[in-house]
Formats: sequence, C-alpha cells, structure tokens
Amino acid sequence: MSERPTQVRVAVVVLNWDGLVLTRACLQSLFAQTWPDVEVHVVDNGSANDEAGALRREFGDRIRLHALPQNAGFTGGCNHAMRIVLAEGRCEFVALLNNDAEADPRWLEELLAAAADARVGAVASCMRLHDRPDLLDGAGVWLLGNGDSAPRGRLQPVADWRQADDLLSACGGAVLLRCAMLRAIGLFRADFFANFEDTDLMLRAVVAGHRIRYAPKAEVRHRLNATIRRVRDLEFNVRSVRNATWAWLVNLPWPVLLLNLPGFLASNAGIVLLMPLCGRPGVGWAFLRGRLRALGELPAILAERRRLRPLRVVPWWRIWWAQRSFVLEYARLLLLRLRSRRGAVMAATTP
Repeated sequence: MSERPTQVRVAVVVLNWDGLVLTRACLQSLFAQTWPDVEVHVVDNGSANDEAGALRREFGDRIRLHALPQNAGFTGGCNHAMRIVLAEGRCEFVALLNNDAEADPRWLEELLAAAADARVGAVASCMRLHDRPDLLDGAGVWLLGNGDSAPRGRLQPVADWRQADDLLSACGGAVLLRCAMLRAIGLFRADFFANFEDTDLMLRAVVAGHRIRYAPKAEVRHRLNATIRRVRDLEFNVRSVRNATWAWLVNLPWPVLLLNLPGFLASNAGIVLLMPLCGRPGVGWAFLRGRLRALGELPAILAERRRLRPLRVVPWWRIWWAQRSFVLEYARLLLLRLRSRRGAVMAATTP
C-alpha cells in the first residue's frame, strides 16, 4: 500500500430502496472501517413499510439519513447527498457504495491511499462476487470502441487483477470521488435515473484531465444485480442504451467518435439483426429504441458538448488508445457463456 494520506475526511453515500436487510449489512461493513474520519449518509429512495424510520431507529446518529418522498433513482439519490456534502465543505472525498455490497475493513483506507496524488479524481474498487469472492464482479470499467462499456475482468480470478492502473471509467457501485473534481465537472445527470451515469461522469472527468485509478486492495463483495433485477424491464433497457449513447456522444472527442463509427454501426446492426435469430428479440428492440431515442435528443447532446468544451484538455488519441477492443471483449464474454452452458449440461447429465 502506498503512503496513506492524513487528516482527510470522507463521506460515504449509500442508497436504500426497499432493501433494508441488504442495507443493514452494508452499513455494518462501513462502521468497521479502519479509516477514522468518516461520515455515513444514507438516502432512502421512497421505500415502503417505513424503512427510513427503521434505519433512523436502528442506527441513530451513526448515520445521516435523507428520506426522499419517492424513488429518485441512483442519480437523484446520490446527487441529493453529494450536494449536501459539497455545500458543507467538510469532506475532501465522497465515496459511493451500493447497498448490496459489503466493504472490506480497509476499503476506504486503500481508496484514499490510491488518491494521494491530487491529479486522481476517482478511484475504482476491486469488486468481488459476494458468493464467489475468488471471482471478480469488476475491476473498473472498460470503454469499448463501439459505444459500449463492460466491467473489467468480470468472472475472472481476482488474483489476475492485482495491478493498480489508470482507467477510463469506474463502477459507481463502489467508487471514491474527489470533491474538488465534482465541483469542477458536476454531478450525475439526473435524467439518467440509473445505468451508465457513472460512465458519463467518469468520461467527463477523464477528458477534463482527472485521472481514474484502480485500487486492487480496496475490496468489496457485491451481490450482483440484487437491486437492479427488480426494475430490469424493456423500458429500463431502452433507457440504458439511451444513456450509454449520451455518455459516448457528449464526452468523447470528435476524432474518437469518427474512428469508432465503423465499429459502432457494425456492432449495433449485428445486435439488432441477430438477437431475434438467437431467440432474444427484446434485446435487439431495446437497442434500436434506445439509439433512436438518443438520436431524437441530438440537439440537446450537441448543446451539452458545447457547454463542456472548455473542460476538455486531454488529447483525443489518449482516449482512443485507452479503449478496449469490443471484438476482444465480446469474444471473451461469448466464450464465458459457452463454458457456463457446457458446465450446466455436464452437471445435468452427470449421474
């Protein structure tokens, strides 16, 4: 571990939405952190059954509870707490942790050590699968050269991802953000609601000259999709594709967009045309609707590009070079799927 910073206060934001049992476990892991100067903000996103009241009664002044009248999504809930943290000015960093994750006791200590360099604006965690902690949920996020993104190293051994490095994106489910960076580039786009809001924020940071680091010793165990599966439907998928398109078109330099265009067109045409043949027409339909929705918002996208132009300081080729080949990543994911199916067939046929 690198030299640890001192006299740094950090706020941690956890969202709760009808997930009281998961949130309890998450908070207990935060109370066990080795970093001493922490304030824990819990945002209740309009939960039923008075879960906000239950959190207040159970944890008292160990948390700062923000009870919202309705579900404002991941973006609205996090933004609500982060605005308060930024306005109060006591914290140098704010960390986000999904309520379906549990942090290692040294999680914050390792994140802050990785952020000792003032050029680092965000730090990604090593996210293990909760029920298979030897495997990764993700070690940050790949930005693919076709307008998509993917968790780095998902389902690969954690032992293979022990090297700290710089990234283009980090998962908002377990990340450290420098408050000075947030004041400079802004918070999540509220209209994203959920999904790809972290990609958008991270790309906005990278093109503005902030480094995104991966801290392999900053570990959490994540119950993958424990919350999202409750809301994943066609409209969720359409909005996700729309959000990804916004993040790509608003933040990437024009040369990168032009170089990526052939891959973007080819991969999207392949998804729309081939998914019905694979028995998954809903995937193709969601992609088509999501891209068309973003295309209909093109004037707003171009206006946002113009607004953010003064922030862009990083040469375009650095962004382009740091992308991951979508061909390689899709091939890896296909191989994983084939192996899992083969394993399932073998298990079913073994006496």
